[in-house]
Amino acid sequence: MSKKQITTVASNELLAQLASQYPQEAGFSRLLLPRLTFKSQDVMEGKGKNKKVTVEAGTFFIEKPTEEKNEEGKPVWEKIELGTEIEGYIVYQRKQLRFYDEPNEVYYSTPIYDTNEDVIPLFKGRAKVATGTPAELKKSFEFTSEDGKIRSKLEDNVVLYVWYKDELYQMSLRGSSMYSFRGYARKIAVPTVLTHFSSTPQEKGSIEWNQMEFTVLRVVDSNEAQTVIEQQNKIKEAIELERQAYKNMVSDDKVTAAVIDESAALPAGDDDF
Repeated sequence: MSKKQITTVASNELLAQLASQYPQEAGFSRLLLPRLTFKSQDVMEGKGKNKKVTVEAGTFFIEKPTEEKNEEGKPVWEKIELGTEIEGYIVYQRKQLRFYDEPNEVYYSTPIYDTNEDVIPLFKGRAKVATGTPAELKKSFEFTSEDGKIRSKLEDNVVLYVWYKDELYQMSLRGSSMYSFRGYARKIAVPTVLTHFSSTPQEKGSIEWNQMEFTVLRVVDSNEAQTVIEQQNKIKEAIELERQAYKNMVSDDKVTAAVIDESAALPAGDDDF
């Protein structure tokens, strides 16, 4: 969908259809999609006087599987730098819970899910360790923060499905970038517009990072609206198939790490605050 293809602004009926198909609350997905990722902090290389920035904070990347296999026989992922600004269509959103246990170097994570009523498994690495609603799973990781508030180490992530340069990508958001998106989505029916992705520098004490920002470029035209609807339907069909498969796994008590192959088993997104 290049700018040369822009014709007329989509009709109100098409825009309404776009908005109605988009989840208002951000199944389980086995969609193995390439990813859009974001580096929230500078990547440094070297030590002392030789230390230098190799990747600037605020840089976006594409990550795609290649034909090459690693030692475990899984695809090696290629990383392609895009720069500090991109444009795309946010066609769908879902959720995931994640936590990196740094001392033990292990990830806790759930499959991607849709509502707070979903009953989902929690994995430690590739082993299932619990099952429950998101609230129940988060409760077992609760702690009291320095400001006296009860929080959970098992963090909310928003998973976006983004149509970028004629291909569907998955993008995970956490921390301040996730809250930035939620604020944007409360004001905008995001499937109905072309979104500009950028970032702004943030600072908290000694920590510096870039927070993702989202702004509207324009309303989609009729051709773009039809394309977004097609992508939404594909995602929803995949979700329904995965729901049925997962129900069978649960009933047979055979839930395995295969459920998270396309999400939690992949490298986590970059740190955000």
